[in-house]
Amino acid sequence: MERINALLEKPCFIMDYLPEQVEPDNGGQFFDVEYYLLNSDKHAGLKDRFVAIILKLMCYYHVSILWNGWADRPSPKMIEEAVCEIMGNHSGTLNVLFVEEDALLVFDWDCLNLSVYNPSDKAQSIMERIAFSEGLFWRKAEV
Repeated sequence: MERINALLEKPCFIMDYLPEQVEPDNGGQFFDVEYYLLNSDKHAGLKDRFVAIILKLMCYYHVSILWNGWADRPSPKMIEEAVCEIMGNHSGTLNVLFVEEDALLVFDWDCLNLSVYNPSDKAQSIMERIAFSEGLFWRKAEV
């Protein structure tokens, strides 16, 4: 947990459903759309995107996850089960640690994005392309 907490203090990038952060006073209906996407049958499409991203990254990097305890080199099925359970229960977090990269991907049930902390330049390049391949946008998180 110390390693995760330290990584959460590092620079963060987002694989997001939207190309930029929505300003609170923009007049749009972000929260209505977010609620709908997370609570309707549309959540299955988001789940598939998030699982696909993690699985693709597992092809490049040694991964350990924190979900009901630590699992080193989890099976693809375990990743899908974790994301499904978290989305189905509307609670929880999946932490994906890239062991040799010293980077962390965080999936929270109530977000339309994945957060990536401390990715190297090379990892950023791969992650940006993978995000794009799944119809998501890659950007530096706003502080």
